Amino acid sequence: MEQFFLEKLINSDSFITDIIMILFQLIIEMKSAGKTIYICIPIAILLSTAVVWLIRIIAKNINNEYEAGVGFAVGSFFSFITTFSAVLFLFSLHFTEPVVKLVVKGWEVSLMADTEWRNNTFREAYEKVADLKNKNGRQLENFTGYPHPDQGGNSIPTISEESRLVATNTYLIAAENNFNKKMPFLSWILTAKSGTAKSDILNDMKKHFATSHSSYLVEDAYKIASDRISKELLEQAGRIKIVGSIIFISIWLLIQLVIISFISWAALRNIKENF
Repeated sequence: MEQFFLEKLINSDSFITDIIMILFQLIIEMKSAGKTIYICIPIAILLSTAVVWLIRIIAKNINNEYEAGVGFAVGSFFSFITTFSAVLFLFSLHFTEPVVKLVVKGWEVSLMADTEWRNNTFREAYEKVADLKNKNGRQLENFTGYPHPDQGGNSIPTISEESRLVATNTYLIAAENNFNKKMPFLSWILTAKSGTAKSDILNDMKKHFATSHSSYLVEDAYKIASDRISKELLEQAGRIKIVGSIIFISIWLLIQLVIISFISWAALRNIKENF
């Protein structure tokens, strides 16, 4: 079940689907933690019942003769369900870090397995390096023996520092954009930063060329980029607790306000009809 939700989350580009899948992941994580969910459910029921009771008190204060009808039953039902869900969600936010860790790791694995993304990124890096010119207006790198990706090429000459920077930036930006596209909700809260990835990739390139004259493997750059971005994302996991709490409480308050307004209006209309 957990794997199903994770795959849905990673393969979806939908903001709404992201939210739903993350909520399910949080609840699954809370359930697997043991006693927490069994403490949470009674508290959620108690608070939900208290909110419904409070709405009834408000209606009675407006109109002492107000009798609960279908409108009140529907409003109370929605109030109970939304309060119950809000409490459940707020409790589950304590498990944000393991869920974010799972989701980000899933994204990293998915990124490395995405052949289309790898091919497109490699092509983009190849063409950007090929466009670099030296002071004489000639190609900065010698592309002899380095055919275009469309002709079966699978490596890029990156002897110069400038070529390495251009190729590295291409990999990093592509990885960051992929996260923003694949995880619209998380990317709205978290910032996909490359952190030390650029310097790490450049250092890895220097080490490679210091000991070998062969081409630097593009896969190594992909791995470093995705790994560093994942670490940066995990360090921001705490932000989800704050933003998630604010959003959910705001939505809950808005729903309760609408329900109370509707029931209050019904109670006032009842006074007018009986006047």
